[in-house]
Amino acid sequence: MARNYEHMGIRELRERARISHPEHDPEAGRVFVDRMLDMEAERLTWHWHENQGYQPFSSAATLGEQPGGGTASADPLAMAYDRGIRIHRGHEYAEAWLAQARLRPRARLAVLIRAAKLHPMPTQQGQPWARPYDFIAEHLPIYSRMLQMGSLAVMGDIASVVLVESPAGIKRRIPNPAPSVPIFKNGMAIKNAAREARVQLLLLAQI
Repeated sequence: MARNYEHMGIRELRERARISHPEHDPEAGRVFVDRMLDMEAERLTWHWHENQGYQPFSSAATLGEQPGGGTASADPLAMAYDRGIRIHRGHEYAEAWLAQARLRPRARLAVLIRAAKLHPMPTQQGQPWARPYDFIAEHLPIYSRMLQMGSLAVMGDIASVVLVESPAGIKRRIPNPAPSVPIFKNGMAIKNAAREARVQLLLLAQI
């Protein structure tokens, strides 16, 4: 009998993803990893979006109340609830699990970009992620900031020349033998990196 893993609790799903579990199912691992990525992308993009000034209440509203009165506290959790986003312990669990996965920055960025594109968001938040992968690769610093990874754009040394010293102690400048290259040269590079990172997470989920 097929199980509905989409509605299973995170911790139970995590256990069924383990290969040592008596009822282990690879599908549980796939759902678990995708849910971890979805929740982390949701947490990161929601945080970025809110800090851009899109708060769903007026700054002139009565302190501690929503516009028009009421007693709902205008804290991040209340705002998230009003906007249909549930920031809860599951998001904290996803954040911790992905941190333990220790993906390289390039892999983490790619797989979170994929998750952000796949995860349904309110229209205002989702517009940047509706862009094609090639557009995202071209404007990578913007998207890496949205995912709280700084303004990542290139790998390697940015300097065009480097200073080297000969055995005789003479210093001279030469062209950088390892100049910087874009992290992702195009959208396909993002997709490939995301697929490889997801495979790593699927293997980790089985442990």
